[in-house]
Amino acid sequence: MFRVIQKRKGRINGYYNMSAKKSHRKEIVLLMFFIAGLILSALVIRKNSSPLSDRLLSLFQNYTLVKAEQSAVVNFCNAFFRQIILLLLTFCIGLCAVGMPFIYLVLFTYGTGIGLVSAFLYKTYMLKGIGYCALILYPGVILTTLSLIFSGSVGVEMSRILMNGLLLKEPKQEEAFRPYCLRFLISAGIAACAALAEAALYALFSDYFHFS
Repeated sequence: MFRVIQKRKGRINGYYNMSAKKSHRKEIVLLMFFIAGLILSALVIRKNSSPLSDRLLSLFQNYTLVKAEQSAVVNFCNAFFRQIILLLLTFCIGLCAVGMPFIYLVLFTYGTGIGLVSAFLYKTYMLKGIGYCALILYPGVILTTLSLIFSGSVGVEMSRILMNGLLLKEPKQEEAFRPYCLRFLISAGIAACAALAEAALYALFSDYFHFS
């Protein structure tokens, strides 16, 4: 029985070691989708007319006003809630056999949102906007992006396993589910660091940025 357990454990570990070797390609593709969203939204802001900029200006001013009235703990909780929503979305999509394209879409959509905010701040406030992005926005964004790329890579792999299971090529869903959940817990930890960085940097530097 011990040999059977060892053999099964070795098969699982070997499978995930092999998956880890292949994961870099998935992570690069996920990063490319994120960057594509950044570029697309930047081009939209650059070429678009004032209605979109006016709308973003109104949203951003309301956002900064509300955030200024909240404590650091509340800001952390709100930021962490946003990260968890993205991770839960990726987690659920990864449990779908046809979810792979939609995981890439999550990274693209997130990149589009960050690109819109960044391009708008630069276009509207120039150096002040760049400073706000560099000191307050981007540190948390970098950690969030890393979290999404890590979890997205795992989600793509899980979706592939489920698809192969449906096609009777690779029925390993039960072996894959526990590591899948554990890796998403790691992603949640990274997301918590991203929320903490956002809240802490806002508390430290928000007094230097007043948008009107």
